[in-house]
Amino acid sequence: VVMLSDWTDENPHSLLKKLKKQSDYYNFNKPTVGSFFRDVNTRGLSATIADRKMWAEMKMNPTDLADVSGYTYTYLMNGQAPLKNWTGLFRPGEKIRLRFINGSAMTYFDIRIPGLKMTVVAADGQYVNPVTVDEFRIAVAETYDVIVEP
Repeated sequence: VVMLSDWTDENPHSLLKKLKKQSDYYNFNKPTVGSFFRDVNTRGLSATIADRKMWAEMKMNPTDLADVSGYTYTYLMNGQAPLKNWTGLFRPGEKIRLRFINGSAMTYFDIRIPGLKMTVVAADGQYVNPVTVDEFRIAVAETYDVIVEP
């Protein structure tokens, strides 16, 4: 089993307080005057103003994909941070079934094992027709079972 999760060492009360004051507090990729003029150049003034107005009416920012981002999160694999470099043990030539579980609060993960193909055999506990992939994306609360042959 490979459990994927996101974690912050930031005090959760402090984090929530920041988000209540400014929902896009952790979004550092906000539209600028430069992006406005670029959009006017490519889409035209009326379309650009209409787009900005739509986002303003929703009280949202088009680049605000998540409330909390990698700025404060550490992404964990089986409870270990990236610098711990979690490693699974196997015997050469052995077929291994890995169950990836996304136990994160709000993070999508792209899964790739360098140099290995993965054959997806189940999704969310349901068997599927096997599909061999180099990489797959897993959303919050999803599970995927894959077969690998290291």
